Amino acid sequence: MLTTIVQHSQDLVTFISALNVALYQPQIRHLLQVVDALLTSNERKTISGLYRLLKSQPDPKSGADFFRESPWKVEDIASVRKRWMVTKFLELAGKLHVPFAIFASIDDSLGKKGKATRHLEAVDYQHNHTESTRKKQAYTNGYIFVELHLQIGPFGFLFDTRLYLREKTVRRLNRKRPSGKRLAFRTKYALARQMLVELDALLPKGHKVYVLFDSWYASKKLIKFCRRKRWHVICALKSNRRIDKVSVSRHNQQLRHKPYKRITLEAMNENRKAPKYFTRSIKGHLTDIFDPVHVIISKKGTRDKSPKYFACTDLSLSAQQVLRYYQKRWAVEVDNTYLKNALGLGDFRLQSFEAIEKWFAVVVLAINYLQYRMALAYSIIPSKVPLADFIRQHRLEHFKSLLRSVLEPFAKPQQIETCLKEVFTASSPQSII
Repeated sequence: MLTTIVQHSQDLVTFISALNVALYQPQIRHLLQVVDALLTSNERKTISGLYRLLKSQPDPKSGADFFRESPWKVEDIASVRKRWMVTKFLELAGKLHVPFAIFASIDDSLGKKGKATRHLEAVDYQHNHTESTRKKQAYTNGYIFVELHLQIGPFGFLFDTRLYLREKTVRRLNRKRPSGKRLAFRTKYALARQMLVELDALLPKGHKVYVLFDSWYASKKLIKFCRRKRWHVICALKSNRRIDKVSVSRHNQQLRHKPYKRITLEAMNENRKAPKYFTRSIKGHLTDIFDPVHVIISKKGTRDKSPKYFACTDLSLSAQQVLRYYQKRWAVEVDNTYLKNALGLGDFRLQSFEAIEKWFAVVVLAINYLQYRMALAYSIIPSKVPLADFIRQHRLEHFKSLLRSVLEPFAKPQQIETCLKEVFTASSPQSII
């Protein structure tokens, strides 16, 4: 594998230094090496593969020990990262001098591992609801994590991730653990609530907050929790949920003679047309929830026999506004794509649950760096630049440094820079951190 990283990206060094993480210098050095290599490597992100990219050629075992044995905790990185990102993104949104709302999107994701993977504590056979059918349930060997994406005005970033273990898996792992290191079972709701509690402590008062989630998280506990925080909820509903003691599917049948309202949403991709839906609305109370909700019945066409149902606690919003706000959950799927395919979230080969949690913390730091660069670029020139362009720029910067180091013994600095300008003529996002 070609040694690519001659010296660390100065933008990345500045970003990590600004966080002021509570780590010792050797630990910060390993953190910088791993994050820089994660962003630079276009192959499988194993620790040995990442460290082969570095000119200094550090021992991969020391990199593995950074996760397995080094005495630091996830919160040493995560807590300062979250506080810093929320503060900076609020500042960027405030400079636009336009009112903005805050959207917190909750979801979970399943990452696949090989069928032969047996000894990684975060990996087990998990229910795969996307591949399951009514007649047959599917199970996949892999890991599950719950995530929270925060959107502040036009700027968004991945706030946090939490690994999820089945209760059966926790009991099995605890049989081999000493009493002081046993794991505690946490439901997906409990993990989501923990992240929302942390978010609440970081957000200033006075902003309108919407919490977005799909029908799998639309429990009365989560909705009540959000309402106690004076946050609004926009969520999907299953067809058997009851509004005023009548299922939403039954409401849909009762409204079959009522006219539809045609609405147009935003296109999520420049190459696609803006989607259009036919909607009907009702207002009422979900079972065991005091606050009234606005329920939207949405169909792709008037003859669509599988409508989607959505609920919103903000009665001032129109059906179009509710569904446009709910579209902002798409950012979670974008995060998952980059975490798994570009940044190697699932490439860990660490055995202990604690070491895997540290790996997640480092990968989240890497995507936050990219998202911060994207936010800065947008604050200067408001345009939609994909995160992939910032990964590409990061790699180009290292390639330039590599060529510069190769040419230094044979040419003058001015000649080298002229040569580099001629080679790298393709446009790329501006380096502005």
